[in-house]
Amino acid sequence: MEKVYDVIISGAGPSGSVLGYLLSKNNINTLILEKENFPRYKVCAGGIQWKTLQLLPFDINEVIERKIYGIYFSRKLRDVFYKKYHEPLIYTLDRRKLDDFLAKKAIASGCIINFNEKVKNFEINNDGVKVYSEKNNYLSKILVGADGAVSTISKKLNKDKNVRKIIGYEIEAPLNNAVSYPSSDDSIILDFGGMQKGYLWVFPKKDCLSIGDGGPIKDALYLKKYLIWFVKKYPFVFNEQNFFRNVLMNNIKYSHKNNIHIHDESYCNKKPELKYKINAFMIPVRTQRTFLCDIRILVTGDAAGLGDGFTGEGLYNAIFSSNIAFECIANALSSSNFKFSDYFEKINKEIYKNIRNSVLISKIFFSSPVFYYKLIKNNDSFFNACARILRGEKSYYDVLNKLKLIKI
Repeated sequence: MEKVYDVIISGAGPSGSVLGYLLSKNNINTLILEKENFPRYKVCAGGIQWKTLQLLPFDINEVIERKIYGIYFSRKLRDVFYKKYHEPLIYTLDRRKLDDFLAKKAIASGCIINFNEKVKNFEINNDGVKVYSEKNNYLSKILVGADGAVSTISKKLNKDKNVRKIIGYEIEAPLNNAVSYPSSDDSIILDFGGMQKGYLWVFPKKDCLSIGDGGPIKDALYLKKYLIWFVKKYPFVFNEQNFFRNVLMNNIKYSHKNNIHIHDESYCNKKPELKYKINAFMIPVRTQRTFLCDIRILVTGDAAGLGDGFTGEGLYNAIFSSNIAFECIANALSSSNFKFSDYFEKINKEIYKNIRNSVLISKIFFSSPVFYYKLIKNNDSFFNACARILRGEKSYYDVLNKLKLIKI
């Protein structure tokens, strides 16, 4: 016999778990089906914004590992400069710990989570949604896809086969005595110019460094090669500023031992071998045609393509969409109206508008990256404006208004 729920959620990532928590707190019978067993590794730089912390329905301080106040900027490891803000720009954390923490919060609220159980298919009818997993069959009034960039739900219903995507690569390098990233340092590295449209980051956490880059999917091969080039070369640059000492050098093996100039472009065509695995990931960025909802079904977070078109950040929109989904699901259950037209309108008004602006900002920045790089370097007020954007105190709309005052 099929097990019956008010809501079934596919995926126990941040979006799914927060939604499960909110629903269960309000006595809505909710089941989450999660294909993995937690805690599990998740490819992610591990940065979370101040505005995201304000949006969460509970405190997550116990999983925050570093508060980031400063940024080391570089352009292909040249022209390095440092900027610091008086409030935390972002916070870093381990996604394994965050996702596990959020799932436990959902369970404590009364939500049922079945780990190691993936949604395989579903059917929508007048009575509800039949959900088929690898292990069981279920019946629900509503189905939510919170299953990430490769969502089973979105894949079946998405009419837009050309979803805009950002590709990224990341390695996690353990911190130890031979890998010096001082525990007192509260800064990240952002490197530009290594790819046509995108950037590279180094985010420190408690026990490791997240080093990765992202950009257009057409540049995937070069992005991977540039990440390898950067990992080998950046310690020498930052040693000059007494910032890093012996970073990763004892932990990386290279198949090419020739003396190569630090900025030799030909190096990106060589194939050094990293000891650490390079992990790839996709960030879907919504377009007008990307699937969002239908009768008795909706998607949130990456499954809805809610990645930021400039930074690639996705946690804020994931949590925001779950808050909106909770309100719309509660309304649907109380009114027996499962069309979710309110969800469609709210996501487009409150999230998609900012995604469109993020894509526009990306086009503006990468049309003249050197100009904006120097502007951040030489103009403290512009850096402070960018810092407020990074924290989430201001929106991309505010930046666009500010740019109207700049003579390019």
